[in-house]
Amino acid sequence: GTFSHIHEWTMTGLGTFPTAGKLQTTVGDQNDPESGYRSRIDKNSEKASIGHYKVDLTDTNITAELTSTTRASFQKYTFHEGKKGRVMIDLTIPAEYAYQILETEIKKISDFRIEGYSHQISPNTWAGGIDQEYIVHFVIEFDQPIQSYGSWINDYIHNDQNLKTQNPEQTGMFVEFDIKKNPIIHLRTGISYVSIENAALNLKKEISDPFQWNFDEVVQNNRLVWNDLLSRITIESNDKREKERFYTNMYRSLASRNIFSDVDGKWRDADEIIQQFKDPNNLALGCDAFWNTFWNLNQFWNLITPEWSSRWVKSQLAMYDTSGWLAKGPAGMEYIPVMVAEHEIPLIVGAYQMGIRDFDVEKAFEAVYKMQTTPAQKVGGGLAGNRDLEVYLEHQYVPYDKGRFSNSLEYSFDDWTVSQFAKSLGKEEIYQTFKKRGYWWKNIIDPETGFARMKDSKGDWVKDFDPFRSGANHHYVEGNAWQLTFFVPQDIPALINKIGLDTFTKRLEWGFEESNQWRFNGPNDQYWDYPVMQGNQQSMHFAFLFNWAGKAWLTQKWSRAIMERYYGYGITNAYLGDEDQGQMSAWFVMNAIGLFQTDGGTNSNPVYEIGSPIFDQIQIDLGNKYGRGSRFTIKTINNSRKNLYIQKATLNGNKLESFKFPVSELLKGGELILEMGPEPNKYGGIGNYQ
Repeated sequence: GTFSHIHEWTMTGLGTFPTAGKLQTTVGDQNDPESGYRSRIDKNSEKASIGHYKVDLTDTNITAELTSTTRASFQKYTFHEGKKGRVMIDLTIPAEYAYQILETEIKKISDFRIEGYSHQISPNTWAGGIDQEYIVHFVIEFDQPIQSYGSWINDYIHNDQNLKTQNPEQTGMFVEFDIKKNPIIHLRTGISYVSIENAALNLKKEISDPFQWNFDEVVQNNRLVWNDLLSRITIESNDKREKERFYTNMYRSLASRNIFSDVDGKWRDADEIIQQFKDPNNLALGCDAFWNTFWNLNQFWNLITPEWSSRWVKSQLAMYDTSGWLAKGPAGMEYIPVMVAEHEIPLIVGAYQMGIRDFDVEKAFEAVYKMQTTPAQKVGGGLAGNRDLEVYLEHQYVPYDKGRFSNSLEYSFDDWTVSQFAKSLGKEEIYQTFKKRGYWWKNIIDPETGFARMKDSKGDWVKDFDPFRSGANHHYVEGNAWQLTFFVPQDIPALINKIGLDTFTKRLEWGFEESNQWRFNGPNDQYWDYPVMQGNQQSMHFAFLFNWAGKAWLTQKWSRAIMERYYGYGITNAYLGDEDQGQMSAWFVMNAIGLFQTDGGTNSNPVYEIGSPIFDQIQIDLGNKYGRGSRFTIKTINNSRKNLYIQKATLNGNKLESFKFPVSELLKGGELILEMGPEPNKYGGIGNYQ
């Protein structure tokens, strides 16, 4: 119903939309288009290529085109009939989270310029009891003079008046133009969370100065920027659909997160204090959460865009500098505890272990150590730290009568990553302490059932235990006991020893066979009703667990099956589930090139695990960055949908008999050659897990 300038889970604001005819000041209901200024569209006219969106609005006979830069937008509206064109500037627009406007002001500065701000709050976000408060500042410029304008507050329209109000239910401004001589209206916008002046600066630096009013040049610049990023992986395939699927997922992996700082480095911290980076290359980066990104985005960033991993770490350290804490959910640069555990820790540790170290390493260690030793506190209206840390430290697990039980596993993994960071930095005492904590997961594995079974503060197991029902989607966060038992990414061999190799492999094989029937997703996104759910994070490492059990051919089989069954082609067969700002897509990219890291690359000696790449050749541009080589190539021989099993492997000219190899072998540049076949090579190939 409108074009929003903000795309963050708990945030939104500033909608712009072209219209004509009778003035209506609400977007209206999609099931009743006549109820507002929204319009039906001609779906056949819709185009959404990189950097350019175009669609025909059939109710008003207007063609809308959009492009953008990082902090600014450029819009082109072609009015195909009539004498007067109108643009709605709406501050109360549809959003996933309902929000309230506390205060807003919009002014017509000249016949070509509008400025304003909207102070907004999204109360009681999904984290519970946490409000998301922020101010959207904006500047809008037009290439034609405004003929008339007005504002509205709730049901009242005020012609020829600027807008200033508090606590409105509906509010915004409309501007109208004479389109008899020129039916095309261009507008360009800049936004900022800091100030109107910075919104103007963002617009000036990103669009006005370099491109003036040339819409097509902004589109072309988008394509150049994206081509530079997407060309870091070059694939060879005769299947156009596979190329489209691969690069679409790569695009989504890169377009998934948000920048909250301005071109001059200014940003607002959790207490709404304006901060400024000294280095203009540093950015304030936000997202909903880093929950389990070590199985997808972290791996992708560390390998393909290491400079962005560096920026993420520096952004987290900037929050630590200003507020004293890292953030598991830095939406809007605030502390939104939308998920559990402090999985920004594996992000930081993984970057370091992958050779990305152009940040204050000692400060980073100080920060991750604090997150795992200091009870949670309220910060800037949000909550920083682990809610269940105190009971976890007391019992060496999180009793289900004192907190969320599966935090026992997630906290233990974060502890282990701290141990690896300490080991790499020569902090032996801390390494030993956190290494022990990294194995506290053993305290909740029930020897009778072989599951991570709910346990209370007295040490008693929950009665009438069912691995799919007991505590599902609560004590086992977004999952069940069957799934969460496998949440030991730090040491899969130790988990296998704990529950038994036969139980481990048979359980996994049954889970994949069962879930294959449902395309590895559950009806209505009920992730906890089925075993292997690619539509959510808790199952994303499952296919690679067979590697560690000495059955690499099953990793090859099932990693391919997930790609074939879960990730479809085109609009009518898109994949289901919770994309979570690029996580499903990043998993696909790493899986398609046949590389994975169960521990997210956080080990002091990180390795890559081999899956079953789907392309004939993959070239990864290492860019000679961070001490890396120029290029790493993965070649497959006799590869096809049928020939998915690895028969023989050669790494940098040497025979490879393990499913894994040191990260250093890839980062220095070189070549991995895989000979593929239609039948599993169970007694050779890369089956050795030692």
